[in-house]
Amino acid sequence: MKNRLFRSCILVAIFLFPALLWAQEKLYYFMDPKDSLIGVKDDKGRIVIPPKGASIMYFEPDEPIKDSLIHLFDFDTADTGTAISFGSIYNRKGQFLYRPLAYDNGPDYFEEGLARCVWKGKVGFVNEQGKIAIRPQWDWVSPFNYGYAFACNGCYWDRSKDAEHPPMAYKENAKTFYINREGKSVQLMKQRKAEKDLPVDGGYLPYPFKYTTGERKILDEIEAMEVLSKIRNANTAAKAEGKEALLQFEIVGRPSALSPYYKIQGYSYGSFDKEDPFLFYRTLTGDYFQVGWDGKDKTPFAQWLKEALESCAQYFRQHPDAPNQFDVGKYLEKL
Repeated sequence: MKNRLFRSCILVAIFLFPALLWAQEKLYYFMDPKDSLIGVKDDKGRIVIPPKGASIMYFEPDEPIKDSLIHLFDFDTADTGTAISFGSIYNRKGQFLYRPLAYDNGPDYFEEGLARCVWKGKVGFVNEQGKIAIRPQWDWVSPFNYGYAFACNGCYWDRSKDAEHPPMAYKENAKTFYINREGKSVQLMKQRKAEKDLPVDGGYLPYPFKYTTGERKILDEIEAMEVLSKIRNANTAAKAEGKEALLQFEIVGRPSALSPYYKIQGYSYGSFDKEDPFLFYRTLTGDYFQVGWDGKDKTPFAQWLKEALESCAQYFRQHPDAPNQFDVGKYLEKL
C-alpha cells in the first residue's frame, strides 16, 4: 500500500511540476529601447535576463514565455571553428546553460532527447533540461539517430568549394567515430549479431535500446497499431511487403519533472532511418500525442490519426493505382 501511494505521489509530482512552475514564474521578453537588445523579465517587472540578445527574434511582449529553456541571440564573437554557436540558452531563473550549435539557420533542435552544444569550437550534447550530457570534444558530430551519432576530429567545412553549403572535408590526420548516448566510441561489428543491429559503412552497430517490462508493453501497444505502418506506406511508389513494410518503434525519452512523457520514435524497419511524422508522446496514463519535428506542437492522437487517414483517402482517390491502398473507411469508423 505504501509503495502504491509513493508511486502515485511521484506521478502527481511529474505531471504538476511544469504547471506549478508556469503558475509561479510568468516570464516575458522585452526590448531595451536604448540599444534594441532583448531580455527577459517577470510579471513584476524584475529583470531576470538583462538585455543582451540581438533583436532578430520575433516575440509578443504580452505573451508569457512557456518554454523551460529560453533562447537569446547573444552571439559569441569568439566562434571560429567548424562548429559555430547560435546564441545562448538560459533557464527560467536567468542562469546561462549552454550555447546551441548553429544548424539549419537556427539553434540545433533536440533529436532523441539530445541537442548539440558548442564550447570553444568543440561540439557536445545537452539533455532537455539544458544540462551537459556529453561534454564538447569533437570538431563535428551529427544528431542522434537510432541511439548513435557520427563524430569527427580533424574535419572542417570546405567553404572554398561552396561558401553557402560547404561540404565536409577531412585533414590528413582526421579521425571519425560512431558514438553512443554516453559519448563513447563504438566499434563496428563485421557481422550482425541481432536482427535490429544498425547497418553502417559496411558493418554493424549493436542494437542500443534496453527496456523494463513495463516499457516493453508500451512498445507492444503502439506496434500493434498496424494502421500506422499502412499510413506510412500509403504514398510510396513500390509495393511494401514483409517486415520492411512495418514501422519499428523505440523509446527515445522517458518522463521527467519537466516532461511527463514517454517519447516514442518510429523508424523504417531494416534501414532504421527516423520517420519524422511518427514521433509520439505517451503520458503515464496512456494518452498519445503526435509531435512535430521541433517537439513543441503536440496533436491529440485521435485528431492526428483522423487527419492522416483522410489524407490517405484523398491520395488514393487521386492515384487509383497506388500499390499500398487499404480500407481507410474501416479505420475511420473506429474513431
